This record gives sequence, C-alpha cells and structure tokens, in this order.
Amino acid sequence: MKKIKVLNIITDSNIGGAGKCVITYSNNYDKEKYEIVVAMPQNSLLKPEIEKTGVRVIEIQGLRDKSFDIPAIKNIRKVIEEERPDIVHTHASLSARIAARQYEDCKIVYTRHCDFPISKIYKYKIVRWLNKKINESLTDKVIATSEQAKENLINQGLSEKIITTILNGVNKMPEISEEEKKKIKEKYSIKSDEIVVGYLARVEELKGHKYFIEAAKIVSDKFKGKYKFLIMGNGSYEEEAKRLVTELKLEDTVIFTGFIKNVHEMLNILDIQINASYLSETTNLALLEGMSLGVPTVATKCGGTPKMIDERQNGLLVEKADAQSLAEGIINITSDEDNYQYMKKRSMEIYEERYTSKIYAQNIEKVYESLVNKNENN
Repeated sequence: MKKIKVLNIITDSNIGGAGKCVITYSNNYDKEKYEIVVAMPQNSLLKPEIEKTGVRVIEIQGLRDKSFDIPAIKNIRKVIEEERPDIVHTHASLSARIAARQYEDCKIVYTRHCDFPISKIYKYKIVRWLNKKINESLTDKVIATSEQAKENLINQGLSEKIITTILNGVNKMPEISEEEKKKIKEKYSIKSDEIVVGYLARVEELKGHKYFIEAAKIVSDKFKGKYKFLIMGNGSYEEEAKRLVTELKLEDTVIFTGFIKNVHEMLNILDIQINASYLSETTNLALLEGMSLGVPTVATKCGGTPKMIDERQNGLLVEKADAQSLAEGIINITSDEDNYQYMKKRSMEIYEERYTSKIYAQNIEKVYESLVNKNENN
C-alpha cells in the first residue's frame, strides 16, 4: 500500500508549543501508513529534536519566524514540487499555504495553535468575508488546538464545518527516584516537608506571573515556611517579576530556576502546578505533562484551559488576574490530604483517557485520512 506523504511546514526558529506538537506527532505517527517530512527555517532549534525522531528535515531559506514572506513562497513551492506530498500541513505559515495551493496536487491542513483575542477590525462583515474567502481558498481543513481557538476562527469569518478541534497530547513524563527528587530539592533549598507549587511557562506579562507572586505572598503569610513557589522559565517579564518578589520580601519563598532543560525532573518534585494566564491559552502542554505524573492543577479560566480541568477531579479553576482566588485554590487542594491524593490519581487517569501522545497522533491522522479519502472519491 502506498504511504500517505505529509509535509509539515513550521516557521519557528525556537521550540515553542507548535514545535512541541510537531515533535510529538513525529514520535508517534503510524509508520505503516504515513511518510512524514518536516520543513523549517535554517538553523532552527527544532531541527535536532525532529531528527531524533527519525523524521527527515528540510531547511528552507526565508521561512524564519514569519507567517507571510513573499520571497519564501518560491522556495517553499520548490520544496513542495520536489517532495510531491499528498498533504501539506502548515503551522502558522501563510506563505506555505499559498505555495501549496499553487501546487494543486495536495490537500492543505492548517493548525491554529493560539487563541489571542481577535482584532476589533473583525466586527466588520466585509473583513470577516474577506478573511473567510482568503483562508478557505488556501485551506482544506483547519485544526484548532482548543475550543477557544475554534471560536476565534469562527469569529474571524471561517466556517465551522472546516474546523476540527484536536486537543494537544504529550508523552508521559518519566518518573525519577526519591533520591533524585531529594537532590533537586536540595539544589533549590527546598525542605523535604515543604509543599512545592510550580509555574512552568514563558515569563511574559500575559502569563500572569504577577498574580502568581502575589498569591505566593498571601499563602506564605498565612502558612509561614510551609510552601515553596517555583517560577520555571525565562522571558521579557522576568526582571519585573524579580523586582516584585524583592518588594514583597519573598526571596526565600519564590525561586526563579531560569530555563529548564530537563523538564521532567522539575515536574517530579511539584505538588501543584499553576497556570495563571489571563489573555491567551490553548491546550497547555506543561499542564498535560504534569498531569501524566499525577500533579493536580490550579489554573485560571482562560482560553482552552477550562476544557482540560475537570473541577475537583484533576484540579481547580480560578478567576483570571485574581491573586486571592489563585491563593485560595492552592490552599484548597493542599488542605485535605485525602482530597489531594484523589486528585493525583484522577490527574493520571484523565491524562491516559484523553491526552496521551498516541491519542493526539491518531486524531491528527483521522483528519489526514478524511482528506485523502475525499480526494480518492472525487
């Protein structure tokens, strides 16, 4: 049987959420049915990670971190004509969709990985109509990574029938020994009896680190010496976040780890994981990775996050931009040991039921198969 050839095209020079999704799929696709190739910018940090999966990588000039780049269209089209894929799967690359449509002999899939609030310009019918015509002429199927992302696309004019929601999935994080956990805690001056609350995310203003730090103040004032709060990652808001920690005299309570390479090690020492975003969120990969280890979540009602959290099962949902609400969620989960252990157990069960990397890959392939079957029936 001839394999279905899929050319994934991604513009990222760094490894973000979209890149992680491509890595996850590359590790879990059906090798009996599919041939997968990934095109990306030259010198992207994604390249070695994709190559580890055994998937072939093509570097394209001019693709770097730009959705639309006119000179890149020619370069992308050349690659498409050489590879002759059945499907071109684009990740935030308008140039790739334009190039793929010029080829004609392939179907085009576009994944929307974000759910930023839509521009006010879309309140005008003519703008929505133009956006619909342009995007639907360049796309056979759109994948939204959350219901919120799907809603945004519809509000921008796209037809609901062209959109499929596929929540992200992740590989189960490896567990580490108690001795390894002890060493990591010692590295960050965490006592064995302290409750560890962690926030793994880019340190950007929209991620709500301000409210996380203020919640840490509320919790630590009430329960002195009982909690440690970890900010794991870096970003443009980092210096401001550090100033706030100093201002609130939380230097011994809130720890900045910087960029984390071995994420699984840090997730293994967490008792609770936080997401405090107040503007944009789809299917948060870090929360899923923590869930795979049985780490309950306290998260804001933002974007696609509420769909990931079954209230009082694998976590709690709290109000956006509200430190008091966040603090109460943290205290609520950790104040009852039986309840906490139940949430740990349910976190792992819900991960296995919905969010494994294998389930994610199978859902992506259902989209591919529907397009190929439709093409064969025409």
